[in-house]
Amino acid sequence: MNRKPRLFGLVALLGVTCSVSAATEYEIEVSHDDELFIINGERFEAQTYCFNMEEGDKVIFLKGSPYGACASAEILNLRTRKVCKVWCE
Repeated sequence: MNRKPRLFGLVALLGVTCSVSAATEYEIEVSHDDELFIINGERFEAQTYCFNMEEGDKVIFLKGSPYGACASAEILNLRTRKVCKVWCE
């Protein structure tokens, strides 16, 4: 029996699991008209509309910075599982 492929698969799976769980969650502090969001004390504006993003929802940043140090960002709403593209301001 060759155990190397099994071991490699297990190590790869653990690596993916650890990197996904390491994402920091942030709360939407303000949500206004599906267009403006305050997250982590920073202002983000929807590139189009981000429907059903409510105050209190938890999000993670897939791209961009939760500190507003970016031109644009993508955030994942953990309640709805929808991705929202925003401008950083």
